[in-house]
Amino acid sequence: MAKLKINRGTTYVISVQYQEDGVNTSLSGATVRFTAKTEEYTTSTTDADAVITKNVTDGTAEGVATITIDPADTATLVPDKYFYDIKVALPTGQVYKIDEGQILLDGSPTNRLA
Repeated sequence: MAKLKINRGTTYVISVQYQEDGVNTSLSGATVRFTAKTEEYTTSTTDADAVITKNVTDGTAEGVATITIDPADTATLVPDKYFYDIKVALPTGQVYKIDEGQILLDGSPTNRLA
């Protein structure tokens, strides 16, 4: 389980490498999903209770995808502990977990985005 420390209202970039059986595998046509919530488990099947959601559809043929958490994604969140996971949905309908863990959202004296 990974632990990410993100400073509220800043850009945070996560690069992921998708592999099957230890071999880099293409993400062409796939969607990499990043979801962060206040609870590790919820019953929402739509992730409507998520505080951050990102869908990345431009992963490379070498299996690399970049998830960018933008300043606006965290600017209004209360500094606290959150839970996240990263999953890949393949064009075949299969879904695999790439990573999961906790986010420590750290406060910041600067709150304005502009």
